[in-house]
Amino acid sequence: MAGRFQSLAGRLLVSHPSQRDEHFHESVVLIHTHDRADGAMGVILNRPYGRTLGQAQPRPLGTPLDRLPLHFGGPVSADQLAFGGWRFAARGPAARRYGISREEAETLAGDPAFRLFGFVGYAGWDAGQLENELRLNAWITCPFDRVSARLEGEAFWKALLVKHRPDLRLAADSPEDPGLN
Repeated sequence: MAGRFQSLAGRLLVSHPSQRDEHFHESVVLIHTHDRADGAMGVILNRPYGRTLGQAQPRPLGTPLDRLPLHFGGPVSADQLAFGGWRFAARGPAARRYGISREEAETLAGDPAFRLFGFVGYAGWDAGQLENELRLNAWITCPFDRVSARLEGEAFWKALLVKHRPDLRLAADSPEDPGLN
């Protein structure tokens, strides 16, 4: 008998310190959609390119999107750009959006309450694939809340890992090559 399915949409996946896949090593993924039949889709939040959309274009667009930060969203469709982000209401979880049209993204770029990003590629799992990776302890799941939404940069992964799995602090602090100690 199969276990009860629980969608992870709206949650974060924090890669286990032993995760060595180059795309997901020390990564934090926001899951946008997840269902039993179609699998899961999300974007990596802690892989900024350090450039804006305007800097990456041969010619700036001349819109607020020129200031939009670009992130590596994942290895799937890594040649495509998608707009996505979130807004927190006064209470409750974030309203997440992904695959926003350019016109709507231009409008949202002017809304200071909406955190908008340009994601190049995305992370995707076929039906059952993510559940299998969770059984193998490749990921730690945690809530996507106001505090985690404000974290950025290299410290993002480690802060979430240590908060939700303090027993993994030593592994998180270990160098890539222990022989260099």
